[in-house]
Amino acid sequence: MDSVVDLEAQRLRNLQHKQKLLAELNLNNATTRGHPPADSTEVKPRQKRRRLDDSTVVQRVSSRTSARIAANGTRPSYKEEKRTSDTYPRTQTRTKKQNDPKLRRPSPVQSQYSNPKAISPPLPTEPASLIRYYTSWTASAGVPELDSHTNTYHFVSHPNFTPNISPLSILLQGAFGGTYFSPWRSRSLPVTLEDDYLATLPADWLAQLQPPEKYITSRTYNAELNRHGVQGGQTLSQWEDAGWINFQHDARGWFEWYIRFWLGRRLDDGEDERQVGRWLRCVGPKGRWKRVLLKKYVEMGVRSVFDDEDGEDGDDGDNAEDERKVSPVIHQTCLHWGYQVTQEDLDEAWREREGA
Repeated sequence: MDSVVDLEAQRLRNLQHKQKLLAELNLNNATTRGHPPADSTEVKPRQKRRRLDDSTVVQRVSSRTSARIAANGTRPSYKEEKRTSDTYPRTQTRTKKQNDPKLRRPSPVQSQYSNPKAISPPLPTEPASLIRYYTSWTASAGVPELDSHTNTYHFVSHPNFTPNISPLSILLQGAFGGTYFSPWRSRSLPVTLEDDYLATLPADWLAQLQPPEKYITSRTYNAELNRHGVQGGQTLSQWEDAGWINFQHDARGWFEWYIRFWLGRRLDDGEDERQVGRWLRCVGPKGRWKRVLLKKYVEMGVRSVFDDEDGEDGDDGDNAEDERKVSPVIHQTCLHWGYQVTQEDLDEAWREREGA
């Protein structure tokens, strides 16, 4: 009997020992499998991601360029008419941010055109030869016709180009402060361009633009000469910096092109189309500054435009005095581009305003 009790007691002891071993084995297995004890409070820190500051981002973006652009050393700009231009009147009010020199950014125009590109073929290096180069062309089109209904000029070769002021009228009414044909020293020209107006303008025009020192060759800008009594637009140097002058054809820019186009010159390399496109964006039917000017008329409650034809003799008259009350800077700029407000345009602006 005692032996049986001893065996049973031994069996219980063995069973308890095995259970203890199993418990220890289960704990060890859980630990080796990466499961921490239930009371563990250890938390691994989050890995911080590397952030790129703004300067790093800008540097990476600006460093990407094509082999062609890298070879030229500059990036081209495709925003010719969206930057400041002679088509855009300058305003006198600027924000504090614009006036703070610390916040100003370098102009992309200045960096792009600081060194003018070589003109091919090279221009003549002697003054008289250079003037002959620019004026030795043959007219291939007739004088534009004046539409009696719209009072606009029509050119057969370019029907969408419809200015309502002739180049001669622009000069007689007072434009460019009397300096348009003053001596012009350009970085793109080998010599100073001077007295070229004698070969550029017809004799009958020159007879009316007397004295030339008043109307076209003054060395100082005279804002009072301008029809609207203010300075408008930018200088030829600024136009050159912006890359808007095609020195192969017209070293003095848009208005010189307009003179020669009026007199019958036609170009087959796309220059005429480029200049007409600029005119359309400025003072064409949907031109920016034409619409801005008409909007100002409406905002000021002006419904009538007086006849401008007396401006042919260079006298501003009462009409110019009235116009000076409605954005004279934009008026002067539009004049430089061959447009003056008509009653028909103003009536249409009022109809749009009133929803008619």
